[in-house]
Amino acid sequence: MDTNLKELNKLIEEFEKDGQEPKKLIIGYKTYASLMSDNKFADKVTKDSKDTMVRYYKGIKIKMVTEKHYLEIK
Repeated sequence: MDTNLKELNKLIEEFEKDGQEPKKLIIGYKTYASLMSDNKFADKVTKDSKDTMVRYYKGIKIKMVTEKHYLEIK
């Protein structure tokens, strides 16, 4: 699964169209690395002011998992 930024944004939009608010992006570490190589994604990733290990994309918390290629929105 090679996820790019367009696919991620499309998944978020579809999630929102279903009337749900995305609270967490669960991303595999290789998928995250691939997304971070895209400057548009990297520019929108922010750190939590209280915990520098916590990251957000468009206000949605990012949780990295040990699976290589994984993406889920909750």
